Amino acid sequence: MTDDRIKRKVLLLGDGAVGKTSLIRRFVVDKFSDDYITTIGTKVTKKDLRIESPGKATDITFMIWDVLGQKGYKNIQESSFQVAKGALLVYDVARADTLRSVKEYWIPRLIAIAKPVPLVLVGNKVDLVKDRTRAREELEDALEELRITGFLGSAKTGENVEAAFACLAKAVVIEAESRLRRGEVVEQDTPGELIAVCDQIMMDACDAMGGQEAAMPIVRQQIQRAGVDVRAPSVQGLVLAVEYLAEAESSFRNAGDVEASKLKRLGWIKEVS
Repeated sequence: MTDDRIKRKVLLLGDGAVGKTSLIRRFVVDKFSDDYITTIGTKVTKKDLRIESPGKATDITFMIWDVLGQKGYKNIQESSFQVAKGALLVYDVARADTLRSVKEYWIPRLIAIAKPVPLVLVGNKVDLVKDRTRAREELEDALEELRITGFLGSAKTGENVEAAFACLAKAVVIEAESRLRRGEVVEQDTPGELIAVCDQIMMDACDAMGGQEAAMPIVRQQIQRAGVDVRAPSVQGLVLAVEYLAEAESSFRNAGDVEASKLKRLGWIKEVS
């Protein structure tokens, strides 16, 4: 048996309060909490999986981007879509509007930004519904309409959480192998992910210093000072840029907040390096 090892960025998309963060927590550390915490911007979580097929095993590192579900944050959401290799689309089985959002809001925006990627649909919180048959029928209708795979699941009980992520992982591996067989160029993930992190850092710094219009000239100056090539940023360049941005922000913010932002941004870089 031959072994491969790959790293892939995948997205977790859906409206606020459908349970995206709880699904990640169940998948990664096998824990659940009823407390609801709004995801601010994006949060990246790392998880290693092993996908086996006849004669071959693939170790895949998922970089799971939990994207802010509140509608209207167009820049943050669309910047997160860059170089994604797959997406888990989540809705709340007790809220029909969240399934409509998957069809009418999330999928169209993802398709507009990213290349066609594998998609898996999850109807979360099935443990709370009384009519499971109806929930199953609604899911099957959506899967037929969208022509994708999906599951009813529960972050609370763990039902189908592992299965949904494993299904996405298999689809991502198959898509990568298919592209190789077709002779297509398969881009390296790290440079693309570093571009997304660079974008995330720049937007975060702008927000910290009063918004894009006022702060972007300062941010751009520090990015250039660090020698970052925005077309192909390096880890070293981004680390230096974070240091310079912290220096610039010290004129606008208190020391504790500046240090917290610095550590957060360095964490984003570490996740993809």
